[in-house]
Amino acid sequence: MNVPAKSSKYWCKSSVLSILKNPAYTGRTYAFTSANGRTRQKPQEEWIEIPNVTPPIISPEIFKAAQKQLQVNREKATRNNTKHQYLLGGHIKCRQCGHTYTGGAIAVKRKDDTYQRRLYRCTGKKRDVSPINRCSSKGWGADKLEAMVWGKLEEYLSKPELIVSELEKQRQDANQLGVFESQLQDVERQLKAVDREQQQLLQWALKGFPESQVESENRRLNKARETLKAQIAELEAQIKASQDAVISIPKLEGFIERMQGRIATLDFEGKRQVLDMLSVTVWLDGESVEVTGVIPTEEGVIATTPSSKFLPPLL
Repeated sequence: MNVPAKSSKYWCKSSVLSILKNPAYTGRTYAFTSANGRTRQKPQEEWIEIPNVTPPIISPEIFKAAQKQLQVNREKATRNNTKHQYLLGGHIKCRQCGHTYTGGAIAVKRKDDTYQRRLYRCTGKKRDVSPINRCSSKGWGADKLEAMVWGKLEEYLSKPELIVSELEKQRQDANQLGVFESQLQDVERQLKAVDREQQQLLQWALKGFPESQVESENRRLNKARETLKAQIAELEAQIKASQDAVISIPKLEGFIERMQGRIATLDFEGKRQVLDMLSVTVWLDGESVEVTGVIPTEEGVIATTPSSKFLPPLL
């Protein structure tokens, strides 16, 4: 595009990353983002959004997709796990807080010997990720969790009738599409009301209302916004699942047949590719494991795979 960098001949990684993460390009502008002049940035929940002051350059959908890809890149990066391999890295989510589980190892002493035990732990337990409400989810032993999840995946691919049965249930639930769409409209109206309240709050701040009162009210509104956004994301996923609840049995059986001939001989990287291809997500809630994914074809997605719940806590 021949766009010059701001202060040098070349664009550096940090500059590009800063652009990719800056919501201002979607037309979103915030006030009161720093304290003590500009020496300390406030937590984002204390920012006040100023609507309709910055013209958008990209759509919210493109920005959201970029953030999702950046998150995936962070979760699946191997630079922080050079000593051990983690098959499910980047594929585990916490039901309690929504954060990702990452792999790590701890030293375990056994008599006169010490060995490394691989674990998956929720990043929501870290102070820098959740400084206020840290997650209480348990860690999971990597060996057992990986074996059980991969075993369940092999079981489903060896028994197509399990997938077909669940997909039939999804198709029968497709008549709830209108209910989901109505709920989505209601939540979107609530989100617009929060936006109006926050715009009024900005006027209070500019008129000199006590800073502590403004910040307290702004935290409440931002928390409400995040809750509503999470509800919107869930409803949109339910709507998409209802819209996609169309089963192509020949395509499904063809895909499974191709996979059955390969899956037993896959090495670590091969298994990682399968998990990526099927968009496998493992949800942990402290009591059980839930595995979801999609089955692709050359023409696109056949359908959402069934949700499979199993396992007691492993640690």
